[in-house]
Amino acid sequence: MNMFKTALALGLAATAMAQTPAPTDPCSVLTHNVGSCQLGQQLVDLNTMTTCKNYICSNLMSIYAIAHGADMTKKLQGQSYGCQIEDWDGTGVGDVICMPNSGGGGGGGSSGGMSGGAIFLIILFVGFAVYLAGGIVYMAKVKGESGINMIPHIEFWKDLPNLMKDGAFFIKNKVTGGGYSSV
Repeated sequence: MNMFKTALALGLAATAMAQTPAPTDPCSVLTHNVGSCQLGQQLVDLNTMTTCKNYICSNLMSIYAIAHGADMTKKLQGQSYGCQIEDWDGTGVGDVICMPNSGGGGGGGSSGGMSGGAIFLIILFVGFAVYLAGGIVYMAKVKGESGINMIPHIEFWKDLPNLMKDGAFFIKNKVTGGGYSSV
């Protein structure tokens, strides 16, 4: 029964994650740190610094703060300096603007969170685990089955390879124009 409760809890957690909205403002995930970024963060790239410079100056930086980006050639000066991005010689900057790690590069406009496909797969696997665990408990407790007969719909699972083979032949025959020959 504990396995059933665990699978149910995982299913509810996956559903909750799927319903958590992503931030609407891509700049809202940025943070201002002194010295270096925290674990799970990286220095903001120049593209994000340029796109979010007004947000950074208004919400994250002090009046005189100067922050640099991941390309290490530009700096963003605070409000007292007109919130400008300028060339940076590598000196006089202790503050950094950080963003969440990209997780392998690429992707561009993602603002974090899981993709729809990942959420679908989590729900699919958790649902299957709940089906299997619940079915085993039901077959054992209510039907009094034991061993392999505790697996719900065991005859279907035994026949599944043959059903897949039949389906593959059906599709192949539809695509190639083949079919059954008369006897």
